[in-house]
Amino acid sequence: MDSRPSGPAMLTAEEMAVLNEGIGLILSRWTAMRAAVDNGWGGRDSHLKAERTVSNALNYFIHLKDPTMGFDGLADILENGLNELNTVADDGSLEEVTETLLDLYYECLEGNYQRVENLRVTSSQTSARVVKVFVAVFFRHSILLLSFVYI
Repeated sequence: MDSRPSGPAMLTAEEMAVLNEGIGLILSRWTAMRAAVDNGWGGRDSHLKAERTVSNALNYFIHLKDPTMGFDGLADILENGLNELNTVADDGSLEEVTETLLDLYYECLEGNYQRVENLRVTSSQTSARVVKVFVAVFFRHSILLLSFVYI
């Protein structure tokens, strides 16, 4: 069920914090943005440019006067963020990520933080799996681990 508010909406401090975290988690998983940052396509400060896109998206939501009209402005912010990273998303992901962020915004306005909680869990599970692989490799093949870590 998609209950989108009409008219001005104000985010509480808690909603704003959760929304900011969610935006960061979603954008960090967006293949186009992640590839651009990981490969430095936007230069040495690619990571900072991606962080600025998160900040710009949050500011957009903070100042959004009519939540029903949010798609185009947010899509422009995300597209500009990719442009700063010398990246173009022509696979439909720009629209998909825009819609996901708008859904997150509406959920936060309702105090529903389930999406962000799920993103947190999957982020920590991914990190935990990587750590377990390193530990298992370390005990069986310490030389391999050292060469892997330093590569």
